[in-house]
Amino acid sequence: MRGEVFAIAAAILWGLVPVIDKIALSSGVSVYTANVIRSIGAATTIITLSVLTSQLQTTVDLKTVACLLVGGAIAGAFAVILYFSAIKTIGASRTVPITAAYPMFTAIISILVLGESISLKVAVGIVLIVIGIILVSEI
Repeated sequence: MRGEVFAIAAAILWGLVPVIDKIALSSGVSVYTANVIRSIGAATTIITLSVLTSQLQTTVDLKTVACLLVGGAIAGAFAVILYFSAIKTIGASRTVPITAAYPMFTAIISILVLGESISLKVAVGIVLIVIGIILVSEI
């Protein structure tokens, strides 16, 4: 049950953030500047929490560091810039459902890169995601 509470709390926070982002982006700030400011806030919070909870590891293997740096560049830089650009263009209420399609891409990439297989439930979920994107994006 504890994991589910964490997941629901994360979902609530993720639901709040696009509204805050839209307010900030409405000021005319560039998506790059917004990402820098947001990243400083995130890094400051993560470092503080890591130190306070004694969870900051001082030794991490090179493969882990490389994967996390690449993931940070992709998700924390490129994807956020595109996400902010979408919010500025089509608003938070349309951007978030479309970007929530990432599980579909995760499933496909996991098959190709990690050799994982998908269940019928996941396949049906992917189809529903595509239908949802079509409905929200007015294609």
